Amino acid sequence: MDSGVAYTVTVKTQPDGLRCAVSQGAGAVTANVSSVSVRCEALPAAMYTVGGAVVGLASGGGVVLQNNGGEDVSVGGNGGFTFPTAMVAGAGYLVTVKTQPSWQTCTIQNGAGTVSTANVQAVQVSCDALIAPLEGFWVADLCLPMALGHAWTIARQGESQVHVKQMGVAYENGSCSGAFRTWTPSDMGNAVFTKVTSSGPLTAFWGKWPQGNGDYDLAIWTRVGPYLCFLRDNPEWPSTMAEVEARTAGAIAGKACARQR
Repeated sequence: MDSGVAYTVTVKTQPDGLRCAVSQGAGAVTANVSSVSVRCEALPAAMYTVGGAVVGLASGGGVVLQNNGGEDVSVGGNGGFTFPTAMVAGAGYLVTVKTQPSWQTCTIQNGAGTVSTANVQAVQVSCDALIAPLEGFWVADLCLPMALGHAWTIARQGESQVHVKQMGVAYENGSCSGAFRTWTPSDMGNAVFTKVTSSGPLTAFWGKWPQGNGDYDLAIWTRVGPYLCFLRDNPEWPSTMAEVEARTAGAIAGKACARQR
């Protein structure tokens, strides 16, 4: 440039991940100019949050979720949630249930992945009652003389009770299979549960079973595979899950359980 000509040096295109600034970038030429300096610094990494939505949580309930085994967030109702600490793009996330709500169990979908260049909002937490697996129409495995059997309709009543109706079943063939008809059910009242425990595929529901005359027997209902079994305090009350598993296996083998239809 000719002597006396003004110059201005600017950054036209910033490099990826950096921010560059010019110092002493303007002046007039009087000799070779060597005082212009360009300083570049790394940009702060973009940060994104991880969250999603909770559905099915009972009124007054609460669930504690955890991300990557460290950060917790407590959710007290249905709707959206977000972990407070943002994460850089490329970081992995794993959302799990740390604390289940009372008398419910929550499961997670889309709970693991890698943060891209947007907030994660796809984590879905679905909650249902612990006693939900008991609901439905159940038919006893045992085939009685004249192709007769028993069946139960079980409907959830709140978080820890189910309403039970029992009825007879008459099959169209002698092997107690295929089509059948039922007759007027008897109202058995509500079965009330006090705790739920699990061991492998078996879930045990501990509580009281109505007898139709206002009395209750201690009872354990077990769900394993397609079966619902009714264990009572006869010959004795099971006190451990090992005993419950053994009694359930015996009930299934003896066709003393029911299957859902």
